[in-house]
Amino acid sequence: MEHRTLDITSRRGSRVGEREAPALSAAALALVAAVCTLRYHRFHTTGAEHVLVVALGGAVVLTAVTVAALVRRRVVAPWLPLGLGGATVVLVAVAPSAAWCVVPLIVVLHTALPVRPATITSGIAVTAAAVSVPRLTGARDPGLFLGCLLAGLVVIAAIVVSRTALAAQSRTVRELIAARARLVASERRASALEERRHVSAELHDTVVQSVAGALYLAEAAERSGDATIATGARAALRTAVADARALVDRLDADGGDVEPLEDQLAAVAARTGASLRVIGAPVAVSPMRALALVRTAQSALGNAERHAMATTVAVEVDHGDRDVTVTVRDDGRGFDVRTAVVAGPDGGHGLTIMRRRVDAVGGTLDIRSDDGGTVVSASVPVGHR
Repeated sequence: MEHRTLDITSRRGSRVGEREAPALSAAALALVAAVCTLRYHRFHTTGAEHVLVVALGGAVVLTAVTVAALVRRRVVAPWLPLGLGGATVVLVAVAPSAAWCVVPLIVVLHTALPVRPATITSGIAVTAAAVSVPRLTGARDPGLFLGCLLAGLVVIAAIVVSRTALAAQSRTVRELIAARARLVASERRASALEERRHVSAELHDTVVQSVAGALYLAEAAERSGDATIATGARAALRTAVADARALVDRLDADGGDVEPLEDQLAAVAARTGASLRVIGAPVAVSPMRALALVRTAQSALGNAERHAMATTVAVEVDHGDRDVTVTVRDDGRGFDVRTAVVAGPDGGHGLTIMRRRVDAVGGTLDIRSDDGGTVVSASVPVGHR
């Protein structure tokens, strides 16, 4: 929020500067033109040329004041600064003492017009001043002419180079801002996608597994008429409801105490009647890695229950020095692990979600299956990272 406020303030300051610079330079031109005109009127009080100079000086002053007023509202048309430049050039040509007007004129043109018209008009004004200034001395002085001309052209060149560099810098800044906006949008999309994947994985490994198990038992009860199986189906549905409520609670909570890995695996194994074996003393595992192991075991147990037709299913957790491994073994019907399973509305998401979960926490997943059964092993590094 602080960075955004600074950016907005910086942009506002830049816009104010863009309006103030041409307004101040136009006001300076009006002041210089007024002083030069009054000075000319003081020393040249007769003749038609006097009337022309006073009229041109007044026109330059009024036009410069108009530009200063309009440019603050950002409604000045390009022809107005060009007309101001033309009037100033004529004034300087008629009254050499007004050559000082060229200095603020150059600034006005380069703050109110694009580079090319501003440079051309400024060059004409500098040439007019270089021609007129030697007339003040009453002698032909090529050095004075060349000095004024070169000095004016150097100033114009410096302004053009500065404007070009500033334009390039502004273009780079705009590109960086656009790139940052695209990056932020991309990060938001990635975050939203990761959240959707997390929720979908949680639903698959909890509610979907429990409901699928209940459906499997209900179909078996329907075929056999065994009330015991029907009771198991109702228990599985109650488990699905509990899983759904627990999922909502976890998504709504900020965190808290997490059950030990062995307790979570014991609860998962008990739901499907699988045995649990713990090897080694428990070691510290981060909550995210523990969750990945539990959900992988839960998914493997669900697959063994519904698809493998296994008679024996065992869960083993091995606490090593560097990693913790959870293995689910069954003696049921195996499958070809090399055959890609296409995920869709009817299922097929389990193996993909398993791999995604374990990969996300820096672990490894190994699946082996043949006619003698299936072995699913998930390993994650120890530690809290």
